[in-house]
Amino acid sequence: MTLSSVSQKGKLSYCRMLLLALPLSVAATACSTTSPSRTILFEDARGSVSLQAISDPLVQASHPVKLEPALLAQLLTGLTIQDERMGPHRYVAGFAAQLSAYPLFSEDQIHFLAPLLADGLRTATPNQFIEYRVVTMLGGANRFQSLTTETTAGSLYVHGRQLYLIVSQYRYNPMRTNLNKADISYRQQEPFDYSGLKYRALRFTPKAALQVDTPNPPMLEKSTDRFVAVDYQLLDQVTRAAEGQARSREALPQEVETLKQELESIKKQLGSQNPGQDSSKQKAAPLLVP
Repeated sequence: MTLSSVSQKGKLSYCRMLLLALPLSVAATACSTTSPSRTILFEDARGSVSLQAISDPLVQASHPVKLEPALLAQLLTGLTIQDERMGPHRYVAGFAAQLSAYPLFSEDQIHFLAPLLADGLRTATPNQFIEYRVVTMLGGANRFQSLTTETTAGSLYVHGRQLYLIVSQYRYNPMRTNLNKADISYRQQEPFDYSGLKYRALRFTPKAALQVDTPNPPMLEKSTDRFVAVDYQLLDQVTRAAEGQARSREALPQEVETLKQELESIKKQLGSQNPGQDSSKQKAAPLLVP
């Protein structure tokens, strides 16, 4: 039994005593598990978004800031996780296999997070940053296996034109973690990686908006935390330019078809204006000599 479990049991006993001895409103306030420095903006089975106080009083974010949900959706879409573990399984026929990269968030998670993060940035003060958490429910392989969850979590804040997104946990699955802890090969790894990021890197596209050589943000708490710094104004410009090019590519086939129709129409008009042109070009039949 760990110290945290003992403390939790003690707190539960204390809360039961309060519920018996004090009015309900007073007991509920005393037993609240929400940190006084944390304000939940939204929470349900899919995840949560909240505001968290910056622990260092010398650090100030550029909040509040108004960014459109569509721009934040573009930010989330451009994030990928790259597995950088190397080993025999990475080599095929003497050639190194390409490192695997996966989207950090699914489409459903992006639709869930983007408007909530926009609301958080618009609501936050200079001494607050935004925390996010998304949860995916996983069904068992058969009816005898119970449901489990995967959790991806991190934080977000803006400083100047730079938007910092931090990932502190990637697809954490408590069931898989317990299985790994039972494996001797995993037990030999110290300390155990609960973040899912120890051998993974965070990438972002388009690279034109990515701020390279950026110092680590003060919100990084663990060595496994990963982050990107993105110039949100450049991201907006690059996104608009890409959308314009996509619209042009989509419109090109229609423009070509319209041009063909116009040429056909011109040909028909010319043909109707010179009806005897073809007959005049025909050679006269030779006279038959008796």
